[in-house]
Amino acid sequence: MFRLFRSSVSRIFFLPLILLVLSWPTVAQQTSTEKPAFISDALFVYLHSGPGNQYRIVGTINAGQDVTFISEDRDSGYVQIRYDSTKTGWLPKEYVSFTPGLVTQLETLTERFNNQRSQLQQLAEERDSLSSQLNSAIVERENAQEQLAQSNRSYEQLKTQLEATQTSIWQNPMVIGSAILLIGLIFGLVLPALWPKRRESERWM
Repeated sequence: MFRLFRSSVSRIFFLPLILLVLSWPTVAQQTSTEKPAFISDALFVYLHSGPGNQYRIVGTINAGQDVTFISEDRDSGYVQIRYDSTKTGWLPKEYVSFTPGLVTQLETLTERFNNQRSQLQQLAEERDSLSSQLNSAIVERENAQEQLAQSNRSYEQLKTQLEATQTSIWQNPMVIGSAILLIGLIFGLVLPALWPKRRESERWM
């Protein structure tokens, strides 16, 4: 009876130890390093409460949705993820990718394309505005050149008219006669005023 009691105690003592040793590979195979991840391009994926399809379904997740990788169970090939900030679930590893899926890439490319198209449209509007300003500047320059040419023609015409007027004045007999008469009057008034002074000076000598 003592042997039976000792055998029972030994079994009770060693049983948890054996179970712990047997479960250690499973624990070691489950890695837990949180990092960003994405759902692959499936329509939707079922999420389970544990690492396997035998666990109850706790929800679904859409393709391309960004999630947080929590841990991986290598025996079952399931990974645990966090989505919608606080919710967690398990799904097959092949549905999780650490690079954006085609849906996310398409959205990113579409947004980039729209931004570039908007920038291109803005550049086209600026080009049209600069082209309009350039055309206005060209028209103003042509008008200024035309006004300058007209001013030069007017100047040449006035110069020619002035030269013709000066020539015609000196060719007019009346003008020449008036000039001679004026010169004669000047000498007639100036010379008599000078002669008396010279005579008075000769008398004192």
